[in-house]
Amino acid sequence: MMDVSGYKMLVDSFYDRIVNVPEEKAGIKPAEDKWSLKEIIGHLIDSASNNHQRFVWLQFDDLLNFPAYEGEPWVKVQKYCDMDWKRLIMLWHNYNYLLISIIGSMDSKSFSNVWVKGEETIQLDELITDYYRHLRVHVQHFEDRLKEIGGEN
Repeated sequence: MMDVSGYKMLVDSFYDRIVNVPEEKAGIKPAEDKWSLKEIIGHLIDSASNNHQRFVWLQFDDLLNFPAYEGEPWVKVQKYCDMDWKRLIMLWHNYNYLLISIIGSMDSKSFSNVWVKGEETIQLDELITDYYRHLRVHVQHFEDRLKEIGGEN
């Protein structure tokens, strides 16, 4: 069993931060090639969704031929800027609690199962660690974007 207390703290502290950002700030795109706050959260929902599948499948066996995630096109086609900010936040938070529950109940024997991604293999335990590393990167991305649009609070 994996200790998920650090993951819970990360998810909860970020949720507490984003829940107070006003809707009108969340949809601002400072440039066409820069994500809004809504799009950053949308990307994190995409990440949760894709990793949810990986985390479940890898508990059974190694994973082959799982499609890769293409961030830019996914964010663009889903039009996160048009969505309700509070619903996006709740979806992200709830999805992460689902992942925390899944991770917390995994049999440690499955941690060595691998996702074969082209020439690379990634063990389940490494994938989990990388998921939360990726989340931390985008927490900072969010903070930087919030400052950029003048939305510090």
